[in-house]
Amino acid sequence: MAVIVQHCLEFSPLNNPSATIASPIAYLFVNDFNFGRFGVILFFFISGFLIPSSIANQPKPLVSFAIGRLFRLYPLYWFSVVLAIAVMAVLGMKLPSLAMVLANTTMFQLLLGFENILYPYWTLLIEHFFYILCALLFVVGALHSALRMQYVAALAAGGIILLSCVLIALPAIKYAKPAADLMYTASFLFAMIVGHNIRMAQGSDQRQARVLIAAAFVVVFAFIFVARVRVGGYSLLLSPASVFFSTVGALAVFLLALRWRAFTSAAFVYLGRVSYGLYLFHGIALWVAMALIGKSGGTLHFALLILLVFGLALATSALTFNLVEEPFIALGKLIRRRVVRNAGHKAPVAALFPSPAEVTQEDALQPFSKEAT
Repeated sequence: MAVIVQHCLEFSPLNNPSATIASPIAYLFVNDFNFGRFGVILFFFISGFLIPSSIANQPKPLVSFAIGRLFRLYPLYWFSVVLAIAVMAVLGMKLPSLAMVLANTTMFQLLLGFENILYPYWTLLIEHFFYILCALLFVVGALHSALRMQYVAALAAGGIILLSCVLIALPAIKYAKPAADLMYTASFLFAMIVGHNIRMAQGSDQRQARVLIAAAFVVVFAFIFVARVRVGGYSLLLSPASVFFSTVGALAVFLLALRWRAFTSAAFVYLGRVSYGLYLFHGIALWVAMALIGKSGGTLHFALLILLVFGLALATSALTFNLVEEPFIALGKLIRRRVVRNAGHKAPVAALFPSPAEVTQEDALQPFSKEAT
């Protein structure tokens, strides 16, 4: 929801990089707080908190994990690519090349030298980096060890701080920009590592560990802030200060939500279920809304833009959750169960894939039972 607000704001009169403190809301939006960065960092904390536990100590754990991620992420993502191209054609927008479309089906298009068809896709590449990191940490026996993960977090923090110090001291060196980009990506992975460490320190006797983890995160981003100021900032609407305050704000909300069990109402739970679709489809909804009502020209117009984008994205997400996400999540879970069950002996490949009649709604919505795992 925060990302949707941010992207709508960027098409409003508040999109004014020259705003002064005389226009406090516009000045705050451009210089001091970025809703998109807040939402993305919160998303990375949640990923770190949840995803590593998907790699269980069971037969074929990494194969099972990969199957789960494949069926969870790709079907709806592919649908969003097709829908984006269809809407672009209807609205008369420039269509991507076939090579760009094919590259975008992988989620690794940026590594292949192609742009994202939809800008929000960039976070999915970071997610894949984290999945690979989780798999490596599992192989070496660190992923489910609180002490070892604290060492991993300390190593990551030290590496980012060291790189920051180099950029602070030598902002004009030849490879400053690639180094800043590396620090940029590493900071997101660090947020997910912190989320996992907080998950492992959830016991009542682990308060000191949680405080130290949170403090280390703030210190790391303070170094990143200074380094980005020295190197030259991010982009027109993403200042070093806005990144720092938004990131620390996301950490605060994440920790308070855990402590107070916030966002547990039925409405928030449902939004959580369809949030992947909201993220994938809101850019398409923004195209449609802009075509219908144009750029925001005032407060009421901006409110209409927000409502229209959120309404279109939510309707699309709700529909595709039932028609695409649930069936494929269910199929993925059933295949994972069969992989685990057949891990001790050879089985025909066809035996791993269930018939449609075997895939139920319960498979999509319920976690693995002890018997299944």
